[in-house]
Amino acid sequence: MLLRTTLLAAALAAFSAAPALAQTPPGLDPLKPCYVVANENQREFVPVIGHNFTPFAFVDIYVDEIAGDIVGQRPQVDANGALTGSVKAPVIDEGQRPFTLRAQEADPPANSVTVTSKVTRLSVAQVPSSAATGDRVRFRGRGFTDLTKPIYMHYVFGGKSKKTIGLGVPTGDCGLFSVRRKQFPFKKSPQRGVWTIQFDQSVKYDPKASPRVPLTIKVQRKIKPKRAQAH
Repeated sequence: MLLRTTLLAAALAAFSAAPALAQTPPGLDPLKPCYVVANENQREFVPVIGHNFTPFAFVDIYVDEIAGDIVGQRPQVDANGALTGSVKAPVIDEGQRPFTLRAQEADPPANSVTVTSKVTRLSVAQVPSSAATGDRVRFRGRGFTDLTKPIYMHYVFGGKSKKTIGLGVPTGDCGLFSVRRKQFPFKKSPQRGVWTIQFDQSVKYDPKASPRVPLTIKVQRKIKPKRAQAH
């Protein structure tokens, strides 16, 4: 009986002396370098993939700490501590900027993790905005984030593609380009009327390509000023 008690006491002492296992902190999968917004109603989804949260806990999702608003309803962690969902990228009117995404257990607000990325406005501009069809202008754009594919300009008139020009692959996290080209690189003057130059990353013209930015140009005959007549 004495031996049995001694062995039991020794086992308890050894158990209490063993170091406590550290709990793995929660984490979120890294985000893409940049997300695209065309307008307030057309925003790319940002995935929220988490792990090591408290099983069955509810989680508050914040996008941009400056706003401080919880995004949508609280998602619930599964039995394995995994969190799965998505939120829309924050609204941006022009250019690009960084943003944060934070996931925090709601009750109690203990476990919290933050990841960062960038958001950009999908856009294309011509500089100067008005030019003769044969003039060289600069086309600038952003939001073409597939850095493995070139950007194309599709010249469309009456719903049909008349010419396609490749501009090379975009650069930077948010898919930028800046090129100087003739406004209309045609051998003959383009037909008068309303043209659309669609910028996308499709080799062939596709009116539903994504992402795409249409640039509308009205081609009209230049009226020469009348010469003054001598009297």
